[in-house]
Amino acid sequence: MATVIINWRMINDGLNGKIDMIWHITWLQHFSAQVYEGIHYPRWLAGTNYGYGSPTFVFYPPLVYYLGTFLKSFGLNIEKTVIILYSSAIFFCGLNFYIYGRSRWGIIPSLAGAFAYMTAPYLAFTTYWVSSLSSLFAFAWIPLCFWLTEKTIIQPRWGIGLTFLWAILALTHLPSLLLFLVFWLFYTLFLFFNSSWKVFLLTVLCAAIGLGIVSFYLLPAVLEKSLVNIEVMKEIGGGFQVSMLGAANNPLIPLKLNSRPPHIFVHQSLAIVVLALITIVFFRRDIKATRETRWWFSFALGLGFFMSYLSWPIWQVVPILQSVQVSFRLLFIFSFVGAALYSVVTKGIINLQPKFKYPLLSIMILILTINFSFDYKLSRRFPTLNNPGQANLEHLTEVKTALEEPYTDKLRDVAEYIPLLSNGKSPDAPIIGQPRVSVIQGTATVEIQSWNSYQRLLKIDAEESSTIRIRTYFYPAWHLYLNQVSYPINVLSDGTIGFKLNPGSYVVKLNYQHTFAFIVGMIFSTISILLMIALWVIEFKFNLSKKII
Repeated sequence: MATVIINWRMINDGLNGKIDMIWHITWLQHFSAQVYEGIHYPRWLAGTNYGYGSPTFVFYPPLVYYLGTFLKSFGLNIEKTVIILYSSAIFFCGLNFYIYGRSRWGIIPSLAGAFAYMTAPYLAFTTYWVSSLSSLFAFAWIPLCFWLTEKTIIQPRWGIGLTFLWAILALTHLPSLLLFLVFWLFYTLFLFFNSSWKVFLLTVLCAAIGLGIVSFYLLPAVLEKSLVNIEVMKEIGGGFQVSMLGAANNPLIPLKLNSRPPHIFVHQSLAIVVLALITIVFFRRDIKATRETRWWFSFALGLGFFMSYLSWPIWQVVPILQSVQVSFRLLFIFSFVGAALYSVVTKGIINLQPKFKYPLLSIMILILTINFSFDYKLSRRFPTLNNPGQANLEHLTEVKTALEEPYTDKLRDVAEYIPLLSNGKSPDAPIIGQPRVSVIQGTATVEIQSWNSYQRLLKIDAEESSTIRIRTYFYPAWHLYLNQVSYPINVLSDGTIGFKLNPGSYVVKLNYQHTFAFIVGMIFSTISILLMIALWVIEFKFNLSKKII
């Protein structure tokens, strides 16, 4: 019910088409179509970039799109599928926070914290402004990861669940994975001050095996990034440095109440400060509550520092962290900390005398109300497909195409995944309406016998020496065969596949195959799965948990 209320605008009025929405719809349409075509892991999307294609899922995690493909298999249209996915992510944010909090604070405080997490301003910003579906699912896994980490400390046999969760997080959203991994290591190290170092190593090993299991995705994503225009991501928002909180593009003073990251940061920070003050004033004799509040508040201060312009020298020392694009992505952990504090304070209020309890409960309800008001206003800020009002819907034209005509070679893909030329430069933007195959030099007759996502079969009769162009971006996974014999590909100036023919008749086959990085990744994934099975067998056969503890 809470999910429906929070996401009612999208459920009732449809999608708003902001920022990343077009990409998620496009990707889900083509990803699912290729799965139904028999391609179990579609790494190359053949129909995007106006038919030139893109190695999108070499670099972008596929889990959410498998979920969408599963939903579409029940006959749901694409818009309903996407709305269910967004709503499911919000639901799992609340459910997983409740699972995390119930063992720490009890039923009512954990429910209160779950509502605080579901209504966190940054979650609404991600849903309605950025429309980042994968980021939203990453938020949902964070509480579960904290929960399984703490369970593994007490009973190492829970490490199997932690292993799977790290694999799931890696297949959900890479920037969130990278940021969370850094802070999770500090969090885990802090928890082990009073525990065995062997437990710490086992917990870290579980995370490492989880990441190893998805090497089939992670290794190509890392090793092949030099083949695409991934560096363009550094220019988003004017660059990493200027987009930090307090910098030129995101100033905190003067603060603009425009629902952007500085506004969200201040909003969430004020809630955290109010919650901490309640603990200091009313629960100062509750040693457990004050200690836990100090811990969470210190965590929030650390996150705030790393989002601010003051931490730029640290980000500069570790360039790989800048691949997350913007430091304010840490707001998703910051929001989790705020929800945790909300649960701590709620638990304390329950045990207070009525003269203090009810005024403080009013403050807690006010915090949730302000959160919901933020979400409500932001959700209604933009026109939607089913309720445009008087707005200009030009920005929704491409969304409508993705919904209604996804396979007509009219859809773009993101610029960062366009394959680079041999000189390291990006080719010119793809041109809509280009023929699948064309003769750019000489005279030849071309018959397209089949044109599938991963295989194209042509029959060509060349009357003279000719150069043939196939409207497909070159990527090392593409291999060309003439009369069943491997043949070299010439990359044309626009980045597409070309080849030269002498006079004669040819059967031409173009196949998308596994790259070396993918094969190595599959080997590492297999080894990691065997390691996980070995640990599981050792645990249940020799009772490893008791020996470690």
